[in-house]
Amino acid sequence: MLICVCTIYVDCGRANRPELVEIFYQFYHYACTPGLSHECDGNSYLNSICYQFKTRWDNISEFKPNFQECTKKIVNLVFLFDGSGSMTPSEFEQNKRFIKDIMTTLKNTSFEFAAVQFSSNTRTVFNFNDYKAGTALDKLWNEQHMSELTNTHKAIQFVLDNIFENPTAGATPDATKVIVLITDGNPSDTDRKDSIKRSNEKNIFRLIIGVKNVDIKKLQSLASDPKENNTFHIKDYNGLSGILENFQKRIFNIEGSKTNQSENLTKEMSQTGFSAVYYKNTLVLGSVGSNNWRGSLYETVGPKSEEREIQDPTLDRDSYMGYSVAVGNKNKNLLYFTGAPRSEHTGKVLVFTEIKTNWKVKATIAGEQIGSYFGAELCSIDIDSDGNTDFLLVGAPLFHQPQREGKIYVYSSYKEKTDQRLPSRGRFGSSISSLLDLNGDGLKDVAVGAPLEDNHSGAVYIYLGEKIMGIRPKFSQRISASMMKMPSNLQFFGQTIDGNMDLGEDGLTDIVVGARGAIFVLRSRPVITVSAKIYFHPSEISTYNFDCLAKEDIIFNVFTLTVCFNKAEATHSNTGALSAGMNVSYELNVDPVRQRSRAFYSDKDKDIRSLRSTVELRNAQTCFNHSVYMTRCHVFTGYRHYTSPGKMSLLLIDTQILINTRNPSNSCKNVPFEKNCKKNGTCVADLVVDFSFSNSTLVVEEQSYCLVTIKLSNHGDDSYNTSLTIFHSRGLSFSMMTLVKVKHL
Repeated sequence: MLICVCTIYVDCGRANRPELVEIFYQFYHYACTPGLSHECDGNSYLNSICYQFKTRWDNISEFKPNFQECTKKIVNLVFLFDGSGSMTPSEFEQNKRFIKDIMTTLKNTSFEFAAVQFSSNTRTVFNFNDYKAGTALDKLWNEQHMSELTNTHKAIQFVLDNIFENPTAGATPDATKVIVLITDGNPSDTDRKDSIKRSNEKNIFRLIIGVKNVDIKKLQSLASDPKENNTFHIKDYNGLSGILENFQKRIFNIEGSKTNQSENLTKEMSQTGFSAVYYKNTLVLGSVGSNNWRGSLYETVGPKSEEREIQDPTLDRDSYMGYSVAVGNKNKNLLYFTGAPRSEHTGKVLVFTEIKTNWKVKATIAGEQIGSYFGAELCSIDIDSDGNTDFLLVGAPLFHQPQREGKIYVYSSYKEKTDQRLPSRGRFGSSISSLLDLNGDGLKDVAVGAPLEDNHSGAVYIYLGEKIMGIRPKFSQRISASMMKMPSNLQFFGQTIDGNMDLGEDGLTDIVVGARGAIFVLRSRPVITVSAKIYFHPSEISTYNFDCLAKEDIIFNVFTLTVCFNKAEATHSNTGALSAGMNVSYELNVDPVRQRSRAFYSDKDKDIRSLRSTVELRNAQTCFNHSVYMTRCHVFTGYRHYTSPGKMSLLLIDTQILINTRNPSNSCKNVPFEKNCKKNGTCVADLVVDFSFSNSTLVVEEQSYCLVTIKLSNHGDDSYNTSLTIFHSRGLSFSMMTLVKVKHL
């Protein structure tokens, strides 16, 4: 159904699944790539950038939806260092130098520092206000060694009460809070006030450095999760300088992130624009990586680009909501469909509706097979263009059965109607697109991509729309990459599809198909409806000319058969398709259901009961005449509306114009025999039978015979299927019967 391939070469680079959204009434286009990577203090963020174009692809503007800026949130870090008697004076000084080196390295960053020494008692060395005032290092150098016990839990409690929660200490209320604990001894007290539990509840991040002979398991109980990663052990205080670089990287990674280890990633890996759809001044983007890859939709409304996020908080992490998105309408209510192909491992489709300016989940559709990626592709279809969404097509490109990969589901009112799958390993259903009417039946059609078919070269399947089932069960056309007459290394033909434009301005739908490194424009062709009718002259077969008393079996013409072809364009092109000629091959069969035909097409050969012809149709109606013959003596089996000697089959061989697939390929018509009835077309016969014998007496002997003359008369209407039964004694046997005379009354 599609020919005339136009190829546009492009360099796709490393862009991750760019999506193109058409805006017809403003003559703008949007293109978004979800692969915008940017660094933030050693962390990689993955967001997106969208471009707005005019119809001639002049870049008007660009914007970054749901973009995560590299914000440096304040980090309040408290050094809680051991001052017990197990530490020598030089080791105590090494401890202070280690603290000074870290503060110097992180100078002019978002870190703010405080320091607390603990032993049997705990005291503040300097607080956050001292650090801001520039007096912190002086107070650190002047700090004296306590040289007593190691009351670690009491010290942690002191930091919570007197540093983080004491306004006079200068802590920032919404800062990320960190404790770096440096000790060479095991805790000598117990956690009577649940200091560790309180730290966890307040999201205080804890890094532990154990020096010399400490019980590492006990120290790990003080660290934040994962405890093994947040606990360091060195043999002596000289090792502090050895771990300085790695330790600095560990705490440096805390800066620049809006979240800490107990919070979720929100927009950092959002990849907004992974899927996209535009509807009535609203751009809806799939934000598949938002909220720890739980996913969301991101709505940009109006010329001022007012932004709103749409979520389903009940989804698990890594559900990938927003992997696909489609828009629908039901009774003037706007609907958003979005796929979450990793939700609960089988995949899920969510249907959102707006209730009092808030988007709520109206329905969910669950997949059936683990790992099938159910919901990876969506396509909503208004099959009859009445403004209401009739069907939702859901792709599961990794659905697997023996020798099959990929499946699409067709839902009506979110209830499954049917499914389509193909015997291939091509990821059938990786792309699904609603198409403007291709065949002129007034219904939307569908294209489905299988980009890994034929050893990864790809293929596209065309399904014609069907009002009850959504699409017809069998595809009408398969377009493979090999048909594109491209180099053999072409890959992934059918990865993306769009078919909602008339690029050639010829009144016909064109389909754009994406492949690796190339875009193909498939031009559709006019679709012609050809109807055929059979006429007969005369309209009834006269029985008057049939005469079985004639000595010669004469062949004569009983009627003339006229075949008329009418052609009309089902599509609405401006290509002048009807004015072009088209070739039609047809076949005529007479009495096709009978083993022995009563009529034929030649006055010289009674065996010619079929006729084939190829003709050119140039006008809206073209007719052809054929003569039909019978023999003068035809043994009738009774009156009925006999099967027409004109069953016609159409074999269309035109190479430029397509015939409507719903066009009937054959036509039958019955030709009645003449009826001579006087009352309302109902025949009433008046049959009289009489007989006489040649001898008045029958003598039974060898070689003797008796001649019976039977006279059968009809004084009423014509009689058909008339039978005469003769009964005789068992001693007699029937010899023969001869027709003597026929007289027409």
